[in-house]
Amino acid sequence: MTKGNLNDLIRTEANKEVESQTSPSPKRPKETNATLQAKINDLTTELEKTEKNQQTLQEKVISLEKELKEQLELSVRLQQLQQQTEQLESVLSEKTTLVAKLSSQLSKTETELTEKKQLIEKLYNQIKTLENSPTPTPEPPPITKPVPRKPSLYNFEMATLARYIAPTPTPTELTDSDIGWFD
Repeated sequence: MTKGNLNDLIRTEANKEVESQTSPSPKRPKETNATLQAKINDLTTELEKTEKNQQTLQEKVISLEKELKEQLELSVRLQQLQQQTEQLESVLSEKTTLVAKLSSQLSKTETELTEKKQLIEKLYNQIKTLENSPTPTPEPPPITKPVPRKPSLYNFEMATLARYIAPTPTPTELTDSDIGWFD
């Protein structure tokens, strides 16, 4: 309600009171201009307070709308961060699985390397032991002369057998062409 409307309302009320005073109506006491002016001032003050309250409420509404907008933006950002977090957790899970697998392979490899290292140390110690132990000098084998062999019948037969050429074998199977059935 505006100030002009309020003044019009007050005047209308005052006019009604003046008219009602001319008519015999014992219900309302007669009001003077001073009391009417006081009422107008009171109503004007109330109107100003109402307008101030309305302005304050509008400012609060604007402030709440801004805050709501910020909350919505934060909510959207939070959803984006939550999606990123889920993606990162998935990647982290994959990487953790990979690290566990590689750790297992590394442990196996370390075990193999330890075994090979122990074998190398053992062989190295054997080599050192052999290097440090005196090696017996081998005695040359006695020189022996081949004994001339006497010609024998066995040697002759062996030499003859070595020179022997066997004849070509005769076929054990006859083919159709050999028989001549299909001529």
